[in-house]
Amino acid sequence: MVRKISRTISGVTPVAVMAKPFPCPGRCVYCPSSPEAPKSYTAESPAVLRGRKCNFEPKKQAELRLKMLTDMGHATDKVELIIMGGTFLAYPLEYQYQFIKDCYDGLNNIPSCDLEEAKNLNETAQHRCVGLCIETRPDFCGEKEIKHMLNFGVTRVEIGVQTLDDEIHKLTKRGHGVVEIISATKSLRDYGFKVYYHWMPGLPGSTLEHDLTLSQKLFWDEHFRPDGLKLYPTLVIKGSELEGWYRDNRYQPYNDQEMIDLLVNIKSLIPKYVRIARLMRDIPGKFIIAGSKDLALRETVRKRMNELGRHCSCTRCREYGHRLKSGFEMGQPYLTRLNYETYGGKEIFLSYEDENETLFGLLRLRINSRLALVRELHVFGPELPLGERQDQAAQHKSSGEKLLREAERITYEEFHIRSLHVLSGVGARDYFRNFGYHQEGAYMVKELDRV
Repeated sequence: MVRKISRTISGVTPVAVMAKPFPCPGRCVYCPSSPEAPKSYTAESPAVLRGRKCNFEPKKQAELRLKMLTDMGHATDKVELIIMGGTFLAYPLEYQYQFIKDCYDGLNNIPSCDLEEAKNLNETAQHRCVGLCIETRPDFCGEKEIKHMLNFGVTRVEIGVQTLDDEIHKLTKRGHGVVEIISATKSLRDYGFKVYYHWMPGLPGSTLEHDLTLSQKLFWDEHFRPDGLKLYPTLVIKGSELEGWYRDNRYQPYNDQEMIDLLVNIKSLIPKYVRIARLMRDIPGKFIIAGSKDLALRETVRKRMNELGRHCSCTRCREYGHRLKSGFEMGQPYLTRLNYETYGGKEIFLSYEDENETLFGLLRLRINSRLALVRELHVFGPELPLGERQDQAAQHKSSGEKLLREAERITYEEFHIRSLHVLSGVGARDYFRNFGYHQEGAYMVKELDRV
């Protein structure tokens, strides 16, 4: 198999596992529907094909994906587990817990009696889950759902925001509005999760100008300001209600150049603390009736930005591994700090960067009225197996420890808070124990008597 270097270039190995098809609470006009795939996915999307091959059994999917990645030459010590499949938190609760347990069993290669045992085994497993991501809707992201996600070991939540216009939500039969987005975003941050939005320019009822205005609002309005975005241009997909609208001439997507120019404008305004994780959904071209079919859209947009002399400041574009691959010269990293306000709290974005803003590592610290939370600690560079060193690798050069020490200092000296909580992936708990942290439920906690 051919090794795709970019797959692990950010320092962890993503392992996606697909839940079985199950009725979705949404009736969104743009989502395809197939009995062979969860809502919003097509039957031949890569993750769905892997799921179908394993009869959607999570343990088999995890084992198969790990074997494929190992055969391609990737390290699989540090895994980010990604749960895919419509609105997973709307599935029956018993299914959710069994599914997550089985995912850990697939990483551990050891059967467990229950979820807690599976998580404990993963702390020292060969394939450690250092991050766990779940996709959901804002209206399935309340206190009840958050409690379950903490039990699962979730560290990142992607919510289907799509737009910040209630009229468009109503037109597209989304089933929730902006108020649910605001509530979900605040609650997730207050519990220490990383928050990513799915964002869909080109929806029915919008215009190019309106999409850009709403994209600007994402970052100047403190109620939003997500940590990451997945930019999903609206497509007319086979099997969606929107297909009928398109054929009846009730909806027309932007043409390719209009969408490219819009995405260039959106990427140009991204703050330094945001990561654009994806640009374009992984949907086979034969299912796309209208809209962009450019599955290399990120590269197309990058080339257009270069032609215009513009650049994207998102963390992904500035990561050490991606820049090393592109031939950038690396300077000496130094500590930087960016403060910004969000609804209900303060965010402090710490990073190690060189003079060209190449990103070597980052930490997201949230301060609210109750406590201080580390929502992310990440050192960038191609993934190294645990215990291995390479001269050029950014990982394992104490950047993570230095970022953590600075977060402790800020928490204690500037905000006079006497403890620091970290929402850690279960496979990263031992890392934090090395620095004096102990486990309290879903969190690793350190008392800060002095720094």
